[in-house]
Amino acid sequence: MSQMILISDSKDLLGGCFVCGAYHWDCTVDGCQPRGGNRPGDVIHCKICNTVYVVEPPRAARRPRPRSDA
Repeated sequence: MSQMILISDSKDLLGGCFVCGAYHWDCTVDGCQPRGGNRPGDVIHCKICNTVYVVEPPRAARRPRPRSDA
């Protein structure tokens, strides 16, 4: 079963996959690797355990969630 993990920067993956420790990646952008410089919304995928990492936008750029108690 695959997981989705939000990360703030692809540099977070320099030590390998958080789940299995592998360093075998697939990305949604040509040439993207977990070395930093990825843009918010980029997806990095571990080819071994199928964990998906999504690069989040910086905290200041995030939109507030709509309130559900309205």
